[in-house]
Amino acid sequence: MSSAGARHLSESDVLNLLPPIGEQINLVARALRDVASGAAHQPPKVPLDLGAGAAFAHAMPAAIDRPLGRVAGAKWISGGSGAPIGGAVLVERAGAGGLRGIVAAAALTAARTAAVSGAALQAIGRSGVSSLAIVGGGAQARSHRALFAALFPDVPVVFYSRRSAAELPMLAGDRVASSAAEALHDAQVAVTAAAFGTTARAIDVADVALGATLLVIDYATTINGALVGLLAARGPIAVITDSAAQFEATRAAGKLDDWPAATAQIGDAGLAVPNGATILVNHLGVAACDIALADALLDAAEAHGAGTLIGA
Repeated sequence: MSSAGARHLSESDVLNLLPPIGEQINLVARALRDVASGAAHQPPKVPLDLGAGAAFAHAMPAAIDRPLGRVAGAKWISGGSGAPIGGAVLVERAGAGGLRGIVAAAALTAARTAAVSGAALQAIGRSGVSSLAIVGGGAQARSHRALFAALFPDVPVVFYSRRSAAELPMLAGDRVASSAAEALHDAQVAVTAAAFGTTARAIDVADVALGATLLVIDYATTINGALVGLLAARGPIAVITDSAAQFEATRAAGKLDDWPAATAQIGDAGLAVPNGATILVNHLGVAACDIALADALLDAAEAHGAGTLIGA
């Protein structure tokens, strides 16, 4: 830790300091390009075994380049199985005297995940969308509804969740479907953000529109390997991820239910997908994006005198 101490940003600090969604997308898009090119040091996350039925816990280190130099850090995130998701991101700038900051991770994770979805949509050139869906009703539903409002401001969203309509982040024109299949049916862009460990959704291949883009952030809870196989048999598909190394490590751990290998990474230079392909963007969350966002939040905190200095 430097002699000036580290800066701690609470969940409320993070919410107050988050930049506009477009800026969040730009931050993670640069980090994803560095992951794809190898400029970032991005090992796969380390899952810890907490026992059967326990919440998950992941340690996620990375080092990336930022405008003021190389930044290193790690994220600790845990939750699931009925426990809320939370943790912290540690950030330091190489050669700058140790730990720079500790940033609360719950709101950051929700924002980062939606920003990565936005970066994916931009990378594949997805525009002119007229139908949207979100499966799930938690923090990721809220952050993705905000993303859709920014990218597709006049397009309503069809939700499916086990939560009541009053608990969902609905805007004017949105509606609630009676099933995940109904929500996905005919959606041109859909987010699957069901809670981990819940019962698999009953989705038929006919419920996924030809050429749809599925932003899969719940591993294989909604879109399982069998459905991906049926989609591939129906027509061309593209499987895109945030980090090929992370995706392969997760597949090897048996957490993706026979999904095929990814065909591309979001940050790949010249990313292209077959015409008319159904696109599955399965992004698992990488620390490079968390650290990029956390470092930007610390920049904003220093500029505004926000957060709490500790250990000075």
